[in-house]
Amino acid sequence: MSSRMRDRAVGATGMAVVLLAVAGGAMLGSRWGSPDRLPRVSAVTSQSDESFAVCTVPLDVGVEGFFMLDFETGDLSGGVLNPNTSQFAGSYKHNVLKDLGFKAGQAKNPKFLLVSGVAELRRGNTTFASSVLYVTDSSTGTTVAYGIPWNAQQAALAAPLVPLDVARPRGGGAKAK
Repeated sequence: MSSRMRDRAVGATGMAVVLLAVAGGAMLGSRWGSPDRLPRVSAVTSQSDESFAVCTVPLDVGVEGFFMLDFETGDLSGGVLNPNTSQFAGSYKHNVLKDLGFKAGQAKNPKFLLVSGVAELRRGNTTFASSVLYVTDSSTGTTVAYGIPWNAQQAALAAPLVPLDVARPRGGGAKAK
């Protein structure tokens, strides 16, 4: 077989593979229907080093918050990007040291973990985002859950995070009294 004939055969085989892939995609697409029916996925991230922990958290449909915990000060702060201006608009701030049981001046080189979770909270007149933040003291395991006040119409306002509950796995049972 000449090289020209071989190239044509390979080309025809390649075209057949492409056509099969397109047809398979069309069949799968027709089975699931419109893209609106496809399952939606979302991802959150957490990262830390020796000085800070950061995470992202969904606050509303198409709205994500960014939170940062400063180990030196114990300040947990966050922001929300305004979809129209692409700049931080809403802001949050809360000091976690007292919630985690640190006394004034006691926090020497503390290490924390910061992760987010999903929760549909209803608490009095406060409207919360559909996510919570969990801050853990790495030395004791004490963890505080924080609610994130959220109102899509007032997303540019500053708001304090709301401590919801404390879990203490060492000394004193699973939950603080």
